[in-house]
Amino acid sequence: MRNTAVSAAALVALAGAALAQPVVDGIYDPGTEGAFYSDVLWSQNQPTAFGDSEAGEFTGGDFGEDPALVTTGVEICIPLTAIGGPLEASGGTSAFSLAGWVNSGDRTFMSNQLIHAGDLPLDTNNLGGAPDFTALGGTQHDAMAANNGAIIVDGQLDANYGAAQFLQTNFTGFGNDTSGTEIGGGGSEIDAVYAATDGVNLYLFIAGNLEANGNAMDLYIDSDANAGTGATVLGAGAGAGAFIIDGQSGLAFDAGFGADFLVSADAWNHDADDGTTPNVPRLWAGPVGGAIDDQGSLAGHGAANAGAVLNGYSLGVDNSNIAGVIGDAAAPSPIAPDADWGYGSELNNVRAYIDPADGPMGRLYIFIGANAEANFNKINFFLDCAPGGQGTLRNDNVDISFNGLNRMADLIFDPPFTANYWINTNMGVDGGTGNLQNFTDAGVIRTDGVLLDPFFLLTADYGSFFGGFVTDGTGAPVVDPVQLMDFSGPRFDEQDGFLASLFSNYGPSGSVDVGLDILMGVLPSGSIPPSNLVELDINNSNTGGVTANDAAVPSVADAPNVNTGIEISVDLAELGWDGVQDILLAGWVASGGFDFISNQVIGGLPAVDNLGEVSLIDFTAISGDQFVNLTAVAGGCNAADLAEPFGTLDFSDVIAFLTAFGSMDPAADLAAPFGTFDFSDVIAFLGAFGAGCP
Repeated sequence: MRNTAVSAAALVALAGAALAQPVVDGIYDPGTEGAFYSDVLWSQNQPTAFGDSEAGEFTGGDFGEDPALVTTGVEICIPLTAIGGPLEASGGTSAFSLAGWVNSGDRTFMSNQLIHAGDLPLDTNNLGGAPDFTALGGTQHDAMAANNGAIIVDGQLDANYGAAQFLQTNFTGFGNDTSGTEIGGGGSEIDAVYAATDGVNLYLFIAGNLEANGNAMDLYIDSDANAGTGATVLGAGAGAGAFIIDGQSGLAFDAGFGADFLVSADAWNHDADDGTTPNVPRLWAGPVGGAIDDQGSLAGHGAANAGAVLNGYSLGVDNSNIAGVIGDAAAPSPIAPDADWGYGSELNNVRAYIDPADGPMGRLYIFIGANAEANFNKINFFLDCAPGGQGTLRNDNVDISFNGLNRMADLIFDPPFTANYWINTNMGVDGGTGNLQNFTDAGVIRTDGVLLDPFFLLTADYGSFFGGFVTDGTGAPVVDPVQLMDFSGPRFDEQDGFLASLFSNYGPSGSVDVGLDILMGVLPSGSIPPSNLVELDINNSNTGGVTANDAAVPSVADAPNVNTGIEISVDLAELGWDGVQDILLAGWVASGGFDFISNQVIGGLPAVDNLGEVSLIDFTAISGDQFVNLTAVAGGCNAADLAEPFGTLDFSDVIAFLTAFGSMDPAADLAAPFGTFDFSDVIAFLGAFGAGCP
């Protein structure tokens, strides 16, 4: 680490008996807060692979061309004998129509990724429950004519498909995948549709992504172009897959479409529902008026796992697409990045401050120069602040954020880091209203997993969350916008012997204390925890900091200078701080499902690559410390200030750079190509050294 660690007690002494505190607003103001916060304790050494929020007008995506470039996605082979009707009789060459969409796993919440006739209203949001397509505007199905040719089912586009039968014209409200891996993570979209036949089978290729979180891709075939057959309104389903139709019973198709046949792909955990084993692709199919059957599963994603399932069907799912439609509305909303809207995710730097006069043990303030993209990317922070904790995340922690904390099970931290407390923040567009919303989650991480109450042996730990709408879809403030997430209630569940999970809008530790006191009769029912034990605010107006990793000239030089981002304030008693040990912070940007970790990791990485699947990450196998000591005296004034005395550039900094360069320490990796230690790093060091300290 660049900084000299001191004891936490010494840091408190250095802080002094302050009469004021930083304002938790996502802004580090050197003029008013420089006396509180430390200098930069760590700055980012990798350009972001999760998007760079840049200055200037945001104009949205080029939906006319970009979707046509996508060559991976969901590919299905359907025997013509299963479909029957004119399609079977013609050997797959007769005209048919196709309706389809990305859906939630239980099929009760439809996304805005629909197959349509090219006239879907601009920036249509997620549709939710069973819609009436006749009232939506446009035509929510499209005419198809299968091209003749043999097809290999592997989730990759074959030349024999010919031209696309449909191209998407709407952003995705189900997340924009940026992982670039076959299993993917963080998004689902329908970019284009292709059809082919070999006279025996109908092949459908849906270019895009199907997130491996249980999301589904439901495709309804009108095999005779509605020549008087098929369902015009979805009724009740039958067979093992009845839930697929039941979930949107009452859906009304547009005039001219009658659903004859359903084929649906999703992902599920066929080994163990433990929240850590990756889901695998699964296929359902059958006549809309008959049994919808499970046609089998694959061993995994990607071409190597694709191929035949049951009853003549084949399936392939490759989620490596990172092109196609974007995850934000195409209309400028707002016209440029501002305090609320962000279009990339990055972690630039960390500062900290302890106010010993605020609360029984004081209060911890953390400022992270950052951006949080408005696509529900998850920005996770873990604190090591007390004895015990988890050096390897367990799968039996508190249920919060749809069990997101447990989705990260098996990740291994760098010693001596053992996590005691977790905070996650994210933001994105609400599918129902189109409003931008903020959310923050928090939970206690215990050495032996979730805490059980002494009477019912059910959870006594609380999954805490707070958030709400910030602006509408144009960037205009909503009534009572929730920008400061201060965990001020009102929700607080009381354990009554039946609740498997407890949720609270107050701090998790404070909630446990009050919850157990109510259970044991120390406090009366209806008591609530104190407010403001946790506070967090996001300011997304940064357009500097690190660049994108694929920029013409990738750079991390501006990372220490970012003064807007994520600001956190936590009561130290709420954290469970023991008052002695140093407080360590680990953290990263992840996909919306918590499952895919980017290259934006606190402490830095030796290479620019995203880390990928969370359960496979072992930080002990990655050079450097992937955490930062918050109870450390501030470090250097710029990238060349690597040694004491900090704030002065002298020969000790030259020695420190040469030592770091020789050991391939990320502290010396100052210029592109990142991950490679070469003469460009020497030039960057000399430039920073020559610039001097302010």
